[in-house]
Amino acid sequence: MKNIRLFWQIFPAIIITTMITLVTVVWYISTTSRDFYLEQLQVGLQDRALLIESSIASYAATSQERLHSFIRTAGRKASTRITLIDKDGLVLSDSNEDYKQMDNHANRPEIQMAREGKTGTSIRFSKTLGQSMLYVALPIQLKDGEQAILRLSVATTSYEEKLKSIYTKIGLIGIGIFFIAALLALFSARRISRPLEKMKKGAEQLTKGRIDHLIKISSDHMSVEMAGLAGALNQMAEEINRRVRVIIQQRNELEAVFASMADSVVAIDAEQKILRMNKAASGLFTLSSEAVKGVPIHGVIRNQKLLSLIEQALQENVTIKEEVTLFNGTQPLILQVHVVPLCDEQHPLGVLLVMHDLTKLNRLENIRQDFVANVSHELKTPITAIKGYVETLLDGALENHDDAVKFLTIVAKQTSRLNSIIDDLLALSRIENKQEAGGVELTLQPVTPLFEAAIQTCNSQAHEKNMTVTIENNDELQVPMNRPLLEQAIINLLQNALAYSPEHSKVILRAASSQTMTGGQMINLSVIDQGPGIAKEHLPRLFERFYRCDKARGRNLGGTGLGLAIVKHIAHTHNGRVDVTSSPDTGSTFTLTIPINAAELS
Repeated sequence: MKNIRLFWQIFPAIIITTMITLVTVVWYISTTSRDFYLEQLQVGLQDRALLIESSIASYAATSQERLHSFIRTAGRKASTRITLIDKDGLVLSDSNEDYKQMDNHANRPEIQMAREGKTGTSIRFSKTLGQSMLYVALPIQLKDGEQAILRLSVATTSYEEKLKSIYTKIGLIGIGIFFIAALLALFSARRISRPLEKMKKGAEQLTKGRIDHLIKISSDHMSVEMAGLAGALNQMAEEINRRVRVIIQQRNELEAVFASMADSVVAIDAEQKILRMNKAASGLFTLSSEAVKGVPIHGVIRNQKLLSLIEQALQENVTIKEEVTLFNGTQPLILQVHVVPLCDEQHPLGVLLVMHDLTKLNRLENIRQDFVANVSHELKTPITAIKGYVETLLDGALENHDDAVKFLTIVAKQTSRLNSIIDDLLALSRIENKQEAGGVELTLQPVTPLFEAAIQTCNSQAHEKNMTVTIENNDELQVPMNRPLLEQAIINLLQNALAYSPEHSKVILRAASSQTMTGGQMINLSVIDQGPGIAKEHLPRLFERFYRCDKARGRNLGGTGLGLAIVKHIAHTHNGRVDVTSSPDTGSTFTLTIPINAAELS
């Protein structure tokens, strides 16, 4: 059944009930009044008939004329039509019409009843008089025991008009009562429905989660039952409000924890459809966390091993921990995967997939291993040489002065190499410690003195190869710097350029300003050489510790393999970066890019 508002259930019901009651009462009063009136009129006619019955019998015994005269006189005085009819229906006399012209009345219903010895009554329209008449017929005896029928009739038109007037008054009274009842019904229905509507609106606010806009239901002018219901609803709303706030707070806390987790987390239901996915997981699979809700996990994760772990955890209801390699583009990701079943008290609900990215940790471990291996290798070479020459000296070469000097010179050179490696490692460690401690203090200083100091430090190296170092710089350029660190970076780059460039070539130190996409100003400090260049495959790893493009040549030139790593960390302490552009046989350009504004990070 279609739902209908309570007001429209109460109000029409009262109106219809009132209408039926009024119509029934009016109908009953009307019919009872009419029947009572007709019954009294009939009794009156019957009494009149009985009064004149003996007179008619007397006049009938004398002469026909006297009988006609009496009937006309009695009819006019009583305002009643009197008709005398014999037992065969033939009209013997009539007070209003010429009886000789009247039809046989044997078929009239009141006549038929009178012929049977009863008092006959009938109401019908008289064609003779042209109006509705009430007829009462009685059997009487005339002279010599002759049977006849005395019929009296009166017009009912005036009485019906009076009845209509009574009906009109009753109808008007009924209409008045109806409108009063309608107003009372309207008032009562609204009084009942309005509090319920307020309760409904309050419940709707709760269902919509608008706990800050709850409707307080006043219990004034209510029935005891309605007031009790309103009070119970108010208490329920307050309790729900309190509990919803607690739930919202707990949900927000869980959402914050869920969203801020560094591990990728995916909640999966028992049908292997995604329930939730946090931000880390969205980034891992490059998908929107909202778009994948309700999507089968097979449509999101294509790694077969990961899918098999999920299925195993669902089927066996066990916690599984394994490492899985996930190929995301060109870079493989190593994930430590925990698959934990989600259960209520009786039934499994799904699984929680937690993926911890070990890629960076493995990469750092590989870098550590490479670093240890490289340090060991770099240290082992001079140590082996020192040990070999010392053993040679101990075996007797010390007696030969020339050989002893030669071997001790080599030992001293290898010792200096060891010292350089250790110094560079310590320098690199100091720079990293400064970065971790919150950076170094930077002051705005001109670039030209920086370049000049670097050239002066490397002047002897340039003279050995008859090379020239030139400066291309606007003297007004200034850069925020820590002078010792930035000078060390320029010296490292310049030493590399002088070491790898051919004799009689030129190295350029260039400073220029540029702008970023956001409008920030940058200073580019470049060291440009005319050396053999660097192959493309070496460029990504060029700034790693101990990495060499040509290991044999790099050691012959006396480098430690840490110079470019130091340059990179010095650039980071200045909120900048270091880049290289190079290709074989075209020389190389190393550029330190430092922002004028410290907020411009690269």
